[in-house]
Amino acid sequence: MGLNIHLHTFPTLETERLILRQLAATDAQDAFLFLSDEETMRYYDPAPMARLEQVEKSIERHRRRFTQHEALRWGITLKGENRVIGNCGYSLDADNQLAALSYILSKHYWNKGIMTEALTAIIQFGFEHIHLHRIEAQVAYPNLASARLLEKLGFQEEGRLRDRQYANNQFVDERMFALINTNNLDG
Repeated sequence: MGLNIHLHTFPTLETERLILRQLAATDAQDAFLFLSDEETMRYYDPAPMARLEQVEKSIERHRRRFTQHEALRWGITLKGENRVIGNCGYSLDADNQLAALSYILSKHYWNKGIMTEALTAIIQFGFEHIHLHRIEAQVAYPNLASARLLEKLGFQEEGRLRDRQYANNQFVDERMFALINTNNLDG
């Protein structure tokens, strides 16, 4: 069974507290608030975004990659609010039925279970609707909170990638995590 990546419309997902929806150009200002924040962006490459135009181009790229069936990137909003507080999504590898997971959340919403809730929803969507076999994530070695999040979601650590990422003017190791869809073992 191949991947179901030819979605005609972007899938909006709803959880108990969240609406996960496609990012829009109108989200740029809200996204800039966390994508320009040094603490929020500490473990991410590229470095914090310095200009709103960078965020606008990033959103445009995410939307284009969806139409080209290469990726899905959800904006995270709290129910009752239409303000993006983070994002999460996949880069897809159809040939290998896998996706690379990435995510970011404004520091003002850390330690509230929001990213756990958001990732649970997109993992379920990835396995049940896209038919992914494997979801993997790379985490900067010092980012213990992100590693704990993945472990809580059932990901297993597979190894350490030495000097894998250049962030904050230095090379840092990354940890590779993966989650296998055991209901999709036939490929």
